[in-house]
Amino acid sequence: MEIMMDQNSLQELANLVAPLIKQDSPQQDWAKLAEVRDDLFAGKSPAWIRLYVFDAFPEVQIENGQPQAWVKGVHGQGSVTKIYLPYARKWMHEHHEQIDWTARMP
Repeated sequence: MEIMMDQNSLQELANLVAPLIKQDSPQQDWAKLAEVRDDLFAGKSPAWIRLYVFDAFPEVQIENGQPQAWVKGVHGQGSVTKIYLPYARKWMHEHHEQIDWTARMP
């Protein structure tokens, strides 16, 4: 079976298909804590994340000088908390079970 299409039919088909094709955007390396809370930290509050992840595992804080650290500006002091996503995703996968996800704020 052969389908014959003229230029108008091809353009109409292209217009219908174009929104369905998702172009991959380049992966970002750095993100603000607020931008990745849902994805990396199950939507936990910033205070919860600071207490049960950043403070409980100080090796993740860049200011502590550890290799593979992935968060900076944890305790504010006028700067936004930023996450280095390549290291953060890997670390979170490896340490997921060590985090008490059911812990409540004191």
